[in-house]
Amino acid sequence: MITINSRLASPNLKIGKSLARLIQGFIYRHLPDAEHEGYRHEPSGKIFKRTNFDFLLNGADLRIRFTSYEPEFEKIIALAALKDGLNLGKIHILDTTVAVSEHRITQSKARLQGCVICSVQGLLGHKVFLEPQDSRHLEMMKMNALQRFETLNGRKYGGEFELNLLRQDLEKPLYFYYGNNQTPAKAWPAVWDIKALPELINTVLDAGVGGGCMNCGAGFLETI
Repeated sequence: MITINSRLASPNLKIGKSLARLIQGFIYRHLPDAEHEGYRHEPSGKIFKRTNFDFLLNGADLRIRFTSYEPEFEKIIALAALKDGLNLGKIHILDTTVAVSEHRITQSKARLQGCVICSVQGLLGHKVFLEPQDSRHLEMMKMNALQRFETLNGRKYGGEFELNLLRQDLEKPLYFYYGNNQTPAKAWPAVWDIKALPELINTVLDAGVGGGCMNCGAGFLETI
């Protein structure tokens, strides 16, 4: 995992809603075109990416985390940030540092935390975002993880797979914006226990799970 820490020249700069798209653009500029286009899962037709990121803006302080199913891509992004700086359009960025850490595991169980977007279509045709405590959220999360594994590994997963919700922040959902979309996606911070082969767990840690991966900064999970 690559962690990029930077500071904005002005803490009053109102860029929160556009940051995801700017960070995505910085990453894609340094990766092959195929990573932007993604990989199609058959027969669902879903497109999955081999990379993911999240970010946290606290005043003028910006933290970006980046992971990849292909470890070489993490090196590429780290070198790009060190050599050319964190280029986010016309935003003036100061004091960029890069840290490398290992996020993959070798065990068959882990405790994960993060924000995972799962939604269904409501009666009026609009997306309804599900809370992790909704059983549909858990089933959609599991299906997404299996489809992502099949797509990136080129084969079906054949091991055990248990996923159980431990807790959820009931009061403070997070809102995820991308581009000019004025209606944000919504997800609740939560913690899950997962039991599976390391190859499935690491696929989720590398490429995320649920909606918004490599798009708005959602679906990024970490072990705790």
